[in-house]
Amino acid sequence: MAGSGSFGRQEDCSIRSEGGLGLNWFTAQSFTNYSLKLDWKLVKDDNGGVFVGFPNPGNDPNIAINQGYEIQIDESDLPDRVTGSIYTFKGADREKVLAALKPLGQWNAYEIQVQGQNIKVFLNGVQVNDFTSTTRDISQGFIGVQNHGGGESIWYRNIRIKGGAIQPPAGPPVSLPGSFNKLLGER
Repeated sequence: MAGSGSFGRQEDCSIRSEGGLGLNWFTAQSFTNYSLKLDWKLVKDDNGGVFVGFPNPGNDPNIAINQGYEIQIDESDLPDRVTGSIYTFKGADREKVLAALKPLGQWNAYEIQVQGQNIKVFLNGVQVNDFTSTTRDISQGFIGVQNHGGGESIWYRNIRIKGGAIQPPAGPPVSLPGSFNKLLGER
């Protein structure tokens, strides 16, 4: 974890945000060209996100915010800051998001494909964003999930990654070893 927030393990093997701002990041290695898949859920109008392409943040979650990219999870913000958006850089296709998004309380699935400087975001199997970075080098970096802050709750589960060139359809993912699985519990 980076920052004051944390995640608590739930009975269903998901993790739920607790406390203040925090980033649960995978410390064992950085990644180049990969497909990151995970499920997320909100039960009320809260906020969270998935970060890609950031340098080692140590204990400062702002490193990920300022040097990587956040794939946003929040349906009540500005158009470049709602679900599927590359936060403040490129809004998601709203029509596709609204058609694919499941209601509060239900699990949604992200697949985030990073190839070089390009990020493609799929929400429940529907491509909702295609963004190419021209300002930040994300060709290699770490991945993490965000606890946005105190009083906000987001759940994550089934976090997995597959490296190498992405070939549609992306093959079966591999569970992450190390810090994520220690928190989630080995299956």
